Amino acid sequence: MKKLILLCAAALLSLGTISAQGWAWGPKVGATFATANGIPDAKILPGVSAGLFFESIACNWFVIESDLLFSMQGFKVDNENADASVRLNYISMPILGKYYVIDGLNLQMGASFDYLVHTSAKVNDDKVDMDGDFNRFNIQLLAGLAYDFDFGMVIEGRYRYGLTPLTPEAEDVYSGMLQLSVGWRF
Repeated sequence: MKKLILLCAAALLSLGTISAQGWAWGPKVGATFATANGIPDAKILPGVSAGLFFESIACNWFVIESDLLFSMQGFKVDNENADASVRLNYISMPILGKYYVIDGLNLQMGASFDYLVHTSAKVNDDKVDMDGDFNRFNIQLLAGLAYDFDFGMVIEGRYRYGLTPLTPEAEDVYSGMLQLSVGWRF
């Protein structure tokens, strides 16, 4: 937990040193559609994400953004052997660059640093304790497309792909998630 707090503080301080023209911040809420790449028959598990974003405006066409989000991720497996769903709740901190193409349209690229705070699982309607079965830290690459309206609203879509395995035992299983969000910039 100390590492997560230090990482958050370092990211926010680095945004302050980059800032040449100002700051913006705001709330963000959205839907997540997550799965586990590398598990046969893994299907998408929908969830939600919510939190705050902070932006440091580097110039007219480039912005550095950092989010602090609660993010529901996980996956489902439906096959002849089992009907299972695994919910992984993270505190996520994406750090990304936003390149403005035309007006408010921007391309996003960066990484997300996630800390697992809660795990729940169901197999054939029975709750299963899986705490300790998943890696606490998850790093994901992200790419996205967004539009920032002049009046403050922000809409965005991002795809996040895991770089660290979800579990210590299965080193070829990585997270994957589509995140659709709406926010308001102040």
